[in-house]
Amino acid sequence: MKTLHSKTSQDKLIKRRRILGWFLQKTNSPVSAWVSYISVFIFSLLFSFFYLQSFFYLISILLISLPVLSYNITKYASGKLTVSLELTTDLLTLGINNPTFIPVSCADITIDFYSLFYGGYESETHSLSLKARGISRLDFPLRLEKYGIYEAHAGNMTLYDPLHLFTFVKDIKLTGSITLMPEAIPLEKRVEIVYEEGFDEFTDTGRKGNASSNVTDIREYRPGDRLSRIHWKLTEKLDTLIVKENEATSSNDFTVLLELYQPSREDCDKDPSLTSTLNNAIREAMAVSDELLRAGEPFIFMFYNEKASDFVQFRINTEDDLNEAMTQAFYAGCYDKKDLALSIYRKSGQDKGTLIHVN
Repeated sequence: MKTLHSKTSQDKLIKRRRILGWFLQKTNSPVSAWVSYISVFIFSLLFSFFYLQSFFYLISILLISLPVLSYNITKYASGKLTVSLELTTDLLTLGINNPTFIPVSCADITIDFYSLFYGGYESETHSLSLKARGISRLDFPLRLEKYGIYEAHAGNMTLYDPLHLFTFVKDIKLTGSITLMPEAIPLEKRVEIVYEEGFDEFTDTGRKGNASSNVTDIREYRPGDRLSRIHWKLTEKLDTLIVKENEATSSNDFTVLLELYQPSREDCDKDPSLTSTLNNAIREAMAVSDELLRAGEPFIFMFYNEKASDFVQFRINTEDDLNEAMTQAFYAGCYDKKDLALSIYRKSGQDKGTLIHVN
C-alpha cells in the first residue's frame, strides 16, 4: 500500500521538512535549552558581581523574567490553536490555525495513516513553525492503489516556547477517512444464469438455480421480480409483463460470495502478481453484483469475517445496498487462507440456490 509517498515535487519538500524536524528535535530539546539558559544566567551574575555595572544587572533581571514571559505567551497561543484535517484520494492536508499575534517557534505533530482493510499502519512526526494570525499547512500527497477504507489520525501536538524551555502538549484527536470503492465496470464474460428467460409452460425443471419446481399462480410483474419468472407467452398475448408464482423461492436466490483472500507478504514477495489478488476480487464482485442489479435480480451479498468467525450477509435490492455491503466488507479485514469462505460455507449447510463465488 503506497500512502504518504509519491514521485512528485512535494516529496522533496516533505524530505526537507523531515530533516529540519529531526534537527530541531535534536538541538532544541528542553534539556539543552535549560543548560544554555542557566549557563548564560550564571555568566551574567558573574559579570554583575565583578564589574558592578548596571547594564549587567539589567541583563540578569531580564534573564529571570524571560522564562516567565516565554511560558505565558506560548500557553496563551496553544489554547487558541485549532487544527483541521482533510483527506481526499490524492492528498492529506493538515491545517493549524493560529488566530493570535504570537508565532510559535516550533510544533511537533504526529500523523497516523492506515487502511482498515489491509492494515499498513504508518506514523510520522513533523516539526514546523506556526505563523501568527494565519494557517500553517502540512500537505502530504497520496497514491492509494487498493480498495478499502483509509483513515488518517492526528495525535498529540507538542508546542515549544520561544526559548525551548517548556513544552505544551495539545490533544488533537482528529480523524479523517475516505473509502476507495471500485467502479461497476462491465464483465468480460457474462454471467449467463442472470439472463435466463424462464420456461414457456407452467412447470419449471428442478435443476439447481431455478426459482422453483412448482408453479402455483401467475400475476403481473412487480419491481424486484426475477426475469427468469416472466411468462413470455402470456406476456406477449396480454401485452403486459406476467410472472409465475413459485413455491419455496427463498432457498433459490442468487448469492454472491466474496472471498476476502489476500496472499501473505512472503507469497507476494515471491510472486508480485499476487499483490492484487484481493483487489481484483473486489472489482469482479462489484461488476457481478452490478450485472445482477441491472437484470432486476435481488440477491444476497456475503463475505466471511474471520475475526468474528461468522458470515456477514446483506439482501441487495439497490445500488445503495451494495455500497453498504461492500463498505462493511472493508471493515472485516482479509485473510491468507485460499477459499476459506467457500469451504466454511459448504460445511455450514447454506449451499442452496445459485452461488457465485468470487475469489
